Amino acid sequence: MELRHLKTFVTVAEAGNFTRAAERLEVTQAAVSQHIAALESRYGQTLVERGSRSVTLTDAGKLLLETAVAVFNLLDAADERIAGSRPAVTGQLRIASSTVPAEWWLPEVLAGFRLVCPDVRETLIVSDSRTASTAVIDGGADVGVVGELPGDERLVARAVAEDELVLVVGSDHPLAGLEQMSAADLATLPLVVRGAGSASQRCVDEALEAAGVHRDELVTWMETNSVDATRSAVTHGLAAAFLSRRAVAGDLESGRLCHVRVRRVRPRRQLYLVTAADRVVGVPLREFLEFVESR
Repeated sequence: MELRHLKTFVTVAEAGNFTRAAERLEVTQAAVSQHIAALESRYGQTLVERGSRSVTLTDAGKLLLETAVAVFNLLDAADERIAGSRPAVTGQLRIASSTVPAEWWLPEVLAGFRLVCPDVRETLIVSDSRTASTAVIDGGADVGVVGELPGDERLVARAVAEDELVLVVGSDHPLAGLEQMSAADLATLPLVVRGAGSASQRCVDEALEAAGVHRDELVTWMETNSVDATRSAVTHGLAAAFLSRRAVAGDLESGRLCHVRVRRVRPRRQLYLVTAADRVVGVPLREFLEFVESR
């Protein structure tokens, strides 16, 4: 048996299909198939069930995976003991994020992570929480950063930060000098709202519902998932919006935006990292999760 065959097998288990495994290993898909076939020939059993879009491990494959992961962990430990330091972590980390954490949480985290693992290549796709979770489930991303706890048993969620959503208006808006308003008064205020896949909007809607204000009572001036478009519209006095306090901290400090408190309405939420429950955690992802936990 060759270690490269085992590495290919573990990568297939992590990636969920042969195509993504080939991309991560920077080899052809035919080479991946040959390595898996060599292992299956050695053991005389099918290790991987091939599907049209994904693969699943057989019982024999699961046993081999458990052993292979242990082998590579022992090799890493040997490198560390002999060389006196941990081996360099390489590979790709694919991240899917909703817009709010991509604006204020992820940049700082990834800047720190690069200092620890400079040889890991990160890619980031920004959408909304629902789309980011789906990308992790489908294998298009290794980890998602979302603004709500996903109710899907196929995902494992870790809380990493808290976010508060506040009502903001531009400095020239008639409400700019108002310290607070009632929830009922929102019904006359043109608002910028988020799309259906937005966890931020669902958080706001739930807080308003608790205060007796329903979404269909509000005046929707614009619907967009772009934080920049929302900030621009609000800054120019066109509408008001609920935005992440952390995302607009600089605007509030400079006076470009003003926070208007809404009585009995204080939307708060957790931000979560989500990973696939049935997929092997690869080394780059494991290092990233450990780095975030250490913070």
